[in-house]
Amino acid sequence: MIFTFSKALIHVATAIDEAYYEGKQNELEEIELSSDQKLELMDIDKITVCHQTTEIENFAIKNTEQILRQKYIKNEFSIKEVIVRKNCAYIKIIYDIPLNKAGRDYGTSFSINFMEVNNGVSVYSCETKNANEKLVFKEIATELIKAVS
Repeated sequence: MIFTFSKALIHVATAIDEAYYEGKQNELEEIELSSDQKLELMDIDKITVCHQTTEIENFAIKNTEQILRQKYIKNEFSIKEVIVRKNCAYIKIIYDIPLNKAGRDYGTSFSINFMEVNNGVSVYSCETKNANEKLVFKEIATELIKAVS
């Protein structure tokens, strides 16, 4: 009888423990990061390579996310996040090498910077030493400029 009671008690304790940790896992999945936390994870200090600069009349940086979501219609890369700060839009992109391959295995960050004095729009990305990735970054920068133009 003591053995049966002990076995039942262990079973109940195990079930309670599993339910507790399952609830904790759901809590972690539901955590929403703030824009500042997302920017920190995007490592924006490493976005230093300018790929392209052009002049765009009547450009408004505050509309960048909406413009990118509406006008970027090619499916060569995925835009996962757009965060606008002052005269800069930070963009989290998922891509593959070569760019038009079906799977998306790599992620990086780009920025679109707006210079009000001359209506200049520049696209920056992180430094890479991989020649194929450099080509991909240039193609992505070109597509971003086309979308916001």
